[in-house]
Amino acid sequence: MTDITNWPDPNSPGVPMFPERDGWHVMEGRVAGQTALTHWNGREWGGGEQVRALNTSPEWYRYVGPVLTPTQINEMLAAERERIKSMVARACEGNIITASQRDMLIAGIDSETAIRNLGAAS
Repeated sequence: MTDITNWPDPNSPGVPMFPERDGWHVMEGRVAGQTALTHWNGREWGGGEQVRALNTSPEWYRYVGPVLTPTQINEMLAAERERIKSMVARACEGNIITASQRDMLIAGIDSETAIRNLGAAS
């Protein structure tokens, strides 16, 4: 039971993805394979005795992932859209546009538009 590489940061077993946020996460027990919905309060796991064991024995659990709300998904999509937009803008700054660069720019703009049109999570 020493395989801890399934945690988001293998150097911090027992710490979930987005550790600064409180929220729900899905875990799977390694022995019985039971799935558990667990709550992280920003510092430690809460819940029943079995879930609190995550605080001291994370190697007994496989981290499945966070439970994200539609608002959190929308925030992540918006941040990704802005990141792509910035990448496209940086690629254009200070360049003398050749045919090949123009094609890459057009492809980037098309990609940006496609990402913007993904819409909100529902």
